[in-house]
Amino acid sequence: MPLITIGFSQDINVSVQVGDLAWYVPTNVQGVQGNQYNTNDIDNILLIGPITSITGNTLTIDQPVGQAPPATTDFIMFSKDNRANISGVLGYYARVKLVNDSKDKIELFAVGSEVFESSK
Repeated sequence: MPLITIGFSQDINVSVQVGDLAWYVPTNVQGVQGNQYNTNDIDNILLIGPITSITGNTLTIDQPVGQAPPATTDFIMFSKDNRANISGVLGYYARVKLVNDSKDKIELFAVGSEVFESSK
């Protein structure tokens, strides 16, 4: 696949990482006005390809052969691979001990946890 380079006049979002997918929306389609996009028309969101390099305000993207690159006026966005960016506690069990060393009366507002079945 050919590599394309897209430069931006503003800073790139700090969450963008190598491996994220770059997408674009042509700004000349119905539903796109300035920075607002009509999400009911999802057919206009087009894949550019995986991001292979980030240098300053420039993205290098591995674009599939035969696909038209975005125009300079198109809206560029990115998505993350949800398999690689899952956050949370991993393990088989957790043990928690809460201790109040204060002599004053205090109230515990909330305690929470995340639990999911990983396999059967």
